[in-house]
Amino acid sequence: MDTLYIHVRHWLFWYGVYAFCDKSCNDEITVYLDAEKQNELAYFEITTITSLEYLIHNEIDKLEDAELYNEVEEFLKSNSDIYYTYIYPRDDVDVLYQVKHYAPVNEKGHKPIYIEMWSKLVKCWDINEIKKCVKILAKEFLNEDISNVEILDIPTYEEARMSYEKYMCHMKIVGN
Repeated sequence: MDTLYIHVRHWLFWYGVYAFCDKSCNDEITVYLDAEKQNELAYFEITTITSLEYLIHNEIDKLEDAELYNEVEEFLKSNSDIYYTYIYPRDDVDVLYQVKHYAPVNEKGHKPIYIEMWSKLVKCWDINEIKKCVKILAKEFLNEDISNVEILDIPTYEEARMSYEKYMCHMKIVGN
């Protein structure tokens, strides 16, 4: 395998790429074997140190969400540049959605249903940094050294601008 294809889920990523707002610090990506998106390999959430620092200081309640708070705090204080956190099946339905690729199993022998990569390597995502991230994920979870990552569904500047304006208009309406 030489090339992987990815789709970035959030428009906010593209708003940052085209400088309509700050660059994204947290995104979800789907990894495919083909440009037609017929062969999905994996799905990951990728989060930068900037997002984690914001979460721990503004959104995660130290008492109510103690386990997550401690996990984030521990990573931020550690010497590690990358950390993976997993959500494992919580019921019989979740068991059906375990990842198909390599991933560590829990005490019940289940693979995760969701994998998040926390990274201290960058403060925010751009196209090149996401490609580097995918290469790391491919090595870790697909046991592949990938030389090429192609991003699918890249909107044009004009498409992103129109989406951003619509988004901002919606935010103003919701905010009132």
